[in-house]
Amino acid sequence: MKQILKIGLDSAAPFPLHSDYNSSVFEGFEVDMIRAVAEVLNLELHYEVSLWKTILEKLYKGELDMICSAVTMTSSRQMILEFSKPYLQFQLCAVVNGGDGLVDLSSFKNKKIGIRTATEAEKYVMAQFPGNVTVHTDTNDELYKKLLAHKIDVLIDDSPIVGGFLAKHQSLKIGMFMPGTESEYAIAMKKGDLALKHQINETLDLLRQNGIYDAIHDKWFNSIKLV
Repeated sequence: MKQILKIGLDSAAPFPLHSDYNSSVFEGFEVDMIRAVAEVLNLELHYEVSLWKTILEKLYKGELDMICSAVTMTSSRQMILEFSKPYLQFQLCAVVNGGDGLVDLSSFKNKKIGIRTATEAEKYVMAQFPGNVTVHTDTNDELYKKLLAHKIDVLIDDSPIVGGFLAKHQSLKIGMFMPGTESEYAIAMKKGDLALKHQINETLDLLRQNGIYDAIHDKWFNSIKLV
């Protein structure tokens, strides 16, 4: 009998990491990767879909086994959660409407900045641009719709997610990559769950060695600039 793994999934669906779980086709880089992990470890995956801030709270409380949904590995999160080896490098970037431009950080003066709630991008913006007006949303779709409608001047988001939205909205573009924001995604687990962490890390190593990881990476990020 397969062991069941309860996985938290962001309902905001940051494609190409993963699509909407309730859509006709559930797919994405992290979907393929965790399926490959589950196949090696003979696991049965049960997804729980909710807002990003909710699944983080549930994992911390031990109500989920892991989150594989664009979790940035940070020193503060490592104090309360276990993390696998990182599986994707990325950078924060600023997205603007096609006619707008950014040169450097001084270009953000007086701009209204959009960010998602409870993300590392939000922390970055609040620290880097304390004087700016900020607009906070719970979902990616809300955030990008506000930019398209010119209700914000710029949004800051993770480069893989930006790549997915730029493919859908040709009128948007990357204004600039934010300096000093190189980061990594990793699978987050309950604090102290070292046995699962060890299994996941061994499997991620195996997927890199046998070429499966590279094939999945190329499938989803062949045309997306991550850093």
